[in-house]
Amino acid sequence: MTTPITTDSKIQKVVDDNRVSIWVSVLGELGRKLPGYLADAGWTRDGKSICCIHASDADAKNAVDQGYVNESLGSVPGLVGETSDNNKNALGHIQHESMQDADHHRLASNIAYSIPFEDTTSSRTRIVHMSAEVMIQGALVDPLLNRYAVVIVYGCHTCTIQIDMCLGLLKKILKKRDDLRVLVCGAMSGYLNFLSEYFSDSVIVSLDPVTYPVDVHHVSSAVSDYITTAFETSLAVIDSQTSPSNVIIFMPNKEGQELQKRLEESPQAAEGASVIVANSVSDLAHLEDSILDSDGNRSYLVITSLAPEIVASRIAAAAVIDSGFKEVRYSRYGFASMARTEPINQELAKLRALIAGLEKPGKCYRLYPQSTSLEKFETPAIQRLPLDQCILQLKSLGVDNILRFDYPFPPPAEAVAEAMDRLASMQILDNHAQLTRPLGEQLAQLPLQPLHGMLLLKSSAQGCFDQVISLIAMWLTKGEFFDHEKGLPFTVQEGDALTSINIYESFVKLKDNRSNWCRKHGLSEQRLSKAVTIREQLFRILQHRRITTSRSELATSTTIRKCISSVYGRYCAFQLSNGLYRTVHGSLTVKVHPSSVLYNRKCPWVVFEQAVEKDGQLFIKNITAVEKEWVTSDESRGKQ
Repeated sequence: MTTPITTDSKIQKVVDDNRVSIWVSVLGELGRKLPGYLADAGWTRDGKSICCIHASDADAKNAVDQGYVNESLGSVPGLVGETSDNNKNALGHIQHESMQDADHHRLASNIAYSIPFEDTTSSRTRIVHMSAEVMIQGALVDPLLNRYAVVIVYGCHTCTIQIDMCLGLLKKILKKRDDLRVLVCGAMSGYLNFLSEYFSDSVIVSLDPVTYPVDVHHVSSAVSDYITTAFETSLAVIDSQTSPSNVIIFMPNKEGQELQKRLEESPQAAEGASVIVANSVSDLAHLEDSILDSDGNRSYLVITSLAPEIVASRIAAAAVIDSGFKEVRYSRYGFASMARTEPINQELAKLRALIAGLEKPGKCYRLYPQSTSLEKFETPAIQRLPLDQCILQLKSLGVDNILRFDYPFPPPAEAVAEAMDRLASMQILDNHAQLTRPLGEQLAQLPLQPLHGMLLLKSSAQGCFDQVISLIAMWLTKGEFFDHEKGLPFTVQEGDALTSINIYESFVKLKDNRSNWCRKHGLSEQRLSKAVTIREQLFRILQHRRITTSRSELATSTTIRKCISSVYGRYCAFQLSNGLYRTVHGSLTVKVHPSSVLYNRKCPWVVFEQAVEKDGQLFIKNITAVEKEWVTSDESRGKQ
């Protein structure tokens, strides 16, 4: 049974009396204050800290960077403010509040964040926001998390692999630590009810105020074109408004862009409302500013693929239009990433409707019949994405039997076997499924995917460490770096890896006018600066782990490409007469992604770092030209 809680004294009592508590909060009005309440209650005394775990790096950093104030911390010696927001922290969204004195609070050294390649903690830190990945890495040196009195896990309903691993580890740690308190937070009550059974003897409580009624409407029969139906419904909602109000339209990315175009071309929509696509937190921030500037005199049609609790933290809505679909990321063939548009689940449908009634009675228009059968939960990431890194981390934590680890949702046995086979083929696991020495153990200490870590460690032995660590830093920033036409001076026929290294080295040589230089060559200064930071931090991590490296300022193109091919040989492909490529492993037909410098060029043999599936076609990215003889496996020779 869910118990509503509205005062700090009740919150403290729940934590005092229960080793595990499950907290349901859509808005996070009180959820964001949990660490502060606990600090007030004395949980940060005796040198202990409060650990706040988040689903992603951005979520953990946003928790501190936004600088929001929790007044309840004022009585705690040394603590001047808490920046946690249950919605913002766990899922990357922001609770709008006064920003007075924000810089002062943001710089308080007793509240910090820790993510891969960026750590602001110090000996004074008492509340630390970290990504789930960092928590897992930290368990290598502190298996029982003895430095923490309380662990708060935000965004549990996101069901990421790392969050599920954290929950499994915490359940294991609780068996050995009677003094530890674990708070599990999320927005979907149904999933959190499931977690209350996963953590036996836990209590589930609600932090949200009572919502207003929402009048839910369904279409009478299944629609074949939900973009058109969304368009028509949007116009009908505008016509029915008696006063300006906001309408949130939940659509997958691609379909949302098409809907935006059609609405903007409609005179009716142009006169009655502003049409906005908001698929990121920054989009929502700009939208919120626009709404405030309008003084409530204009309606907004907000098309979004974001989670409803993210949107609700910024924008009040009188009506919701729910397409009934969302994009879900999968992996195919063990390496290809794809986004599949799927029907939503029951929990998400409830949450989308709920946000229409947060401020006053609202309406929700579902573009699917009431008889539609929806799954209760979304398929967890651990059941649809590669498990290589998960297994590597669990092995490093001493988990011998991967299938017997107590996950909230167990992974498919076949997926575990495939991942272990890949790790064994890279000599990361031995014949007894244990980490090899030193390779496997060293890789487990790095905040990198196994292949990235392999490439980094091999580069030192093969004489191209300086170049490869720069390349990996570039890969980790993600996104497109440059305009192909403006960036021609850096482009090389050997492929994307060498081109990226050229761009990075040219950038770091500049002392002044980096902004002008980036604009001239169509480069992203933000991503290049981030790559510099990642490279520096990665080098420090290697030193801290005492992993030996060797300088390689004069490495040749051939040396670098040979090193890459030695690691990514499994991901090699040869060009067909029609210009397409066929992978050696799996004999799959693939295309060069338009973002590659090798797009529309002849290159007999290549290896690739990434593959994405779009509209039923496989595209390869981050491509390196290699020589046929470098791909030395028997399988590759047989497929030539």
